Amino acid sequence: MRLEGRGALITGASRGLGLAIASALAREGATVACMARSGAELTQAVSGLVAKGARAIAAPADVTREAEVARAVAAATLALPGLDILVLNAGTWQGAPLHETSETQWDLLLDLNLKGAFLALKHAVPAMMARGGGTVVGIASLGARVGQPGSAAYAASKWGLRGLLESAALELKPHRIRVTLVYPHHINSAHAQVPAAERDRKVEPEEIADLVTFVCASPSHVAIGNVTIWPLGAGIRDTLS
Repeated sequence: MRLEGRGALITGASRGLGLAIASALAREGATVACMARSGAELTQAVSGLVAKGARAIAAPADVTREAEVARAVAAATLALPGLDILVLNAGTWQGAPLHETSETQWDLLLDLNLKGAFLALKHAVPAMMARGGGTVVGIASLGARVGQPGSAAYAASKWGLRGLLESAALELKPHRIRVTLVYPHHINSAHAQVPAAERDRKVEPEEIADLVTFVCASPSHVAIGNVTIWPLGAGIRDTLS
């Protein structure tokens, strides 16, 4: 298995894409720590992984609260073989016209999508440096590359994540910590049944998780650039690449 002996911390891993990523990394031999708010959902997610043979632990924390993140990262680092992989997945989407966006909505999106990534990265980096290297993967969005009407606050948070991690990539390169941003679009995050005729218009969480696993399992001397992934039938052309 390509990730045997490595430890991975995934934020927002109690459900959806985060849980799919934790499962994919575990199948390749990684010991995974699932970070999410404490509660039944996190407990059930970790129990489900363990029942399938994964080496998995819970790392309960609200990613917007630094003290909780610091404690969770420290505990996970001790429980894992080492902190080799950090996947910054925690986030949410809400949309509204700019003039109807409330301060509460703005704060929610910036705190969860951007501040949460900053805090997890800040507290994980020392352990990764001590390990002699590692891989950071940030889950962004196509909204981090192009503006979209009705989602100014969301786009601001994801553009901020892009700036954070592209800067981190340069700062952490001397420490052999590589950073990749994944820009997905049209995720079937609710695992809804997709009609065959619409199959080309949705990307499944497991498909994105496979991409993240490929990035994490690539040779340590290889850095993989930022990757945009969308369904074939979405009618999107990446004009920025």
